[in-house]
Amino acid sequence: MQDSLSLMQFHDPYLYSGSAVGANLPLSTHSFLPHHQEFVHTGDRCPGKDDVPEFVDQAAAEVSGEQELAISKEVSEGGGDGAVEEQSGAATARGEEEAHGVRMIALLMECAVAVSVGNLADANGMLLELAQMASPYASSCGERLVAYFTKAMAARLMSSWVGICAPLAPPCAAVHAAFRAFYNVSPLARFAYLACNQAILEAFHGKRLVHIVDLDVVPGGALQWLSLLPALAARPGGPPFLRVTGFGLSVSALHDTGNQLAGLASKLSMPFEFYAITKRPGDVDAAAAVPSRRPGEALAVHWLRHAMYDAAGDDGATMRLVRWLEPKVLSLVEQERGGAPGDGGGAGHGHGHFLDRFVSALHHYSALFDSLGASRPADEDASRHLVEHGVLGREIGNVLAVGGPSRSGRDKLGCWQAELARHGFLRAGGAGRAQLVAGACPAGLGYTVADDHDGTVRLGWKGTPLYAVSTWTCCPSPHAQR
Repeated sequence: MQDSLSLMQFHDPYLYSGSAVGANLPLSTHSFLPHHQEFVHTGDRCPGKDDVPEFVDQAAAEVSGEQELAISKEVSEGGGDGAVEEQSGAATARGEEEAHGVRMIALLMECAVAVSVGNLADANGMLLELAQMASPYASSCGERLVAYFTKAMAARLMSSWVGICAPLAPPCAAVHAAFRAFYNVSPLARFAYLACNQAILEAFHGKRLVHIVDLDVVPGGALQWLSLLPALAARPGGPPFLRVTGFGLSVSALHDTGNQLAGLASKLSMPFEFYAITKRPGDVDAAAAVPSRRPGEALAVHWLRHAMYDAAGDDGATMRLVRWLEPKVLSLVEQERGGAPGDGGGAGHGHGHFLDRFVSALHHYSALFDSLGASRPADEDASRHLVEHGVLGREIGNVLAVGGPSRSGRDKLGCWQAELARHGFLRAGGAGRAQLVAGACPAGLGYTVADDHDGTVRLGWKGTPLYAVSTWTCCPSPHAQR
């Protein structure tokens, strides 16, 4: 019978932490609520100056229609003047909030146009106005989104004036804490982990020696593997001998990951080894730090791509490392947005100039902010704010303020799926992964799961694709040497 992951993927990640991480308390779980904040969606393109009146008229017409419907309903039910006034006041307030959102988005777009043509003085004036209009603590998802885009644009403006590109912020303990909150608040990371783990489980079927190489441990730490180990241990014939090699620049994240996995493996009576490599996979001599493959060992490579920091270093060197490893399966998670090489963008088209990158990022992150607002609608939700500030805001800043290959001089690839195919990797799509993820999807909220003909699982929000999970297998050259 084919190995399959159960919904243990959704257990609290620190259930099996043991004494190694006893100081880490689990985040409280919260149910998903079928409610979200209303804000302006920009669609596939953002409004320019000529589009704003039409956009405003449309919003005003919708508000007017809702108001008339509410008033007629109250009159027909004999609600009285007080009820009519209350409904009218609520509709008016909602209309003002929507109009405010339209003004912010239009001004933000004008600012992006000014930055793209080098009109820094006008852009600075618009940013000062936006800073007064938007707050990262607002109840509106759209206002919080504009606040983080305003901050990123201000950083880019400053670097343009100085004439240098600011470096990407390095990973730190705050990144892991924020990503852990993202894992608990939004199901998107759990969906991606579930699809990847199922692919790895299938590739390891019947193998007694298995090895996972995680190209960036820092964001999730042990979160992903804490649900894979029990599935491996439950296989007929007993658990395999598992080795995990983790890359990352945070010594503490690597140490904690190794301790958590070793503690769980001990409880499962699973032979286990963890190798910590305090490098990026694209750094010099990264391949020499990877432990040698044992005879008959099945190897899997995993990479969760993001824009929180430069996790790979030189993408060309990273690709050479992946080819050298000759994995039985490679699981790749990419963001579904266009972007310039090196900005952390993923499966979408890339290589465009700043304005293209800005529009695609605005579309991508507006959907993410909306999904978080649906999951955690409270005005003062500390976990949601941690995610927006520590994950999404950090990514927006890196994509807009320091995006582009000139920031580091390193080679950066646009779409890794295309590069893998170009370097001889083949799709390793498996039937049922999308169905497995869809079965774990909270109903009635708006999360979507799609399955391409090539096996790529696409995770989205209300039809907007946000993440792509693809799996690949290496076709080694007959002359390749390890």
